Amino acid sequence: MSYGSAHILHAMFDGLRYVGWLMVCGFAVVGAAFFGGAALVAGWQKAGPPARRRNDEVAREAAEGIAEIEAFLAGQPPEAAPPEPPPAPRRNRPPAAGEAG
Repeated sequence: MSYGSAHILHAMFDGLRYVGWLMVCGFAVVGAAFFGGAALVAGWQKAGPPARRRNDEVAREAAEGIAEIEAFLAGQPPEAAPPEPPPAPRRNRPPAAGEAG
């Protein structure tokens, strides 16, 4: 290896080492921000008032509709399972080597 190529090789390794440490530090910062933010939100939710449930007109209407459908289906006789579909047609293959055709 010549003297010049050794310098280039060392410079490339230095660049790769720099990029590698930059990525490691970036992952550490992103992980700390994500988990720190999640912990902050969890603490904020525990310290705050309990979550309110929406009980608006749409939710009441949906519950009534579901109850109506369930009452209708409860009065219906159970249906028999649908019949099995016929097998799919298979195409004829040419005989393999060594088979009589």
